[in-house]
Amino acid sequence: MSRVLVVEDNNANRELVVALLEQEGCEILVAGTAEAGLRLVREARPHLILMDVHLPGMSGYEATKQLKADPVTARIPILAVTAQAMKEDETRAQQAGCDGYIAKPLEAKAFCETIRRFLAQGTDEPGHRKKED
Repeated sequence: MSRVLVVEDNNANRELVVALLEQEGCEILVAGTAEAGLRLVREARPHLILMDVHLPGMSGYEATKQLKADPVTARIPILAVTAQAMKEDETRAQQAGCDGYIAKPLEAKAFCETIRRFLAQGTDEPGHRKKED
């Protein structure tokens, strides 16, 4: 079973994402702040992280930079999830180290297809993407 960490401070957004991930059969971990998300990543080693970029305290961008700088967590794919849907916002997410970008409001079919695509990349150990040969 794929383990997905959802880092989202908005209850309505979090509930929607969790419901969609449940339909995909994922094990779901939830954090309301970047700091809590960082702790959960290190404890549970998820296969995928959905990171809201606008969080109280530390931003999702900063949390992503920290995760990508750590060799233990660097290969965990991170998808930025944000209502900021301008091209420069997608570029900023990529520059922070995000592996993909999902704009809010979520469109269920596209969201699930994106999640499936990232999880289908597989892992060589929990929380780490397979190396591409």
